[in-house]
Amino acid sequence: MSLQRLPIDPADGLPQAFRLALGGRTYQFRLHANVTEEFLEQAPEGLLELPLPGAFLVLAVHREEAAGLIPILRRKLVSNVEYQTAELTLLFRTMRLDRRNLNGIGAFGSEIVGGVALR
Repeated sequence: MSLQRLPIDPADGLPQAFRLALGGRTYQFRLHANVTEEFLEQAPEGLLELPLPGAFLVLAVHREEAAGLIPILRRKLVSNVEYQTAELTLLFRTMRLDRRNLNGIGAFGSEIVGGVALR
């Protein structure tokens, strides 16, 4: 299976959203970080390899239809775990986040690499 890389730009900060056309359908992707206050108080400086206790990424995918948005996935992401919906397969290889990219933009070395393919 060949995955198409998702157009995630961590320098744009989190949360972020984008639309993607696949197989004649259009999907909306929303990605955000779920981070507890306790984690932020104790988190080291630099890049964080997610998921960690108290910090992880969440992906929501909706299919656009004439009747409205149809939710097809909402998951906490774990590296190298294949997520399958009725028509999509998603896989995230890298999830490194600098805390400055939480609600903030800038090139701080954050890297989020994920791909999608039709099933």
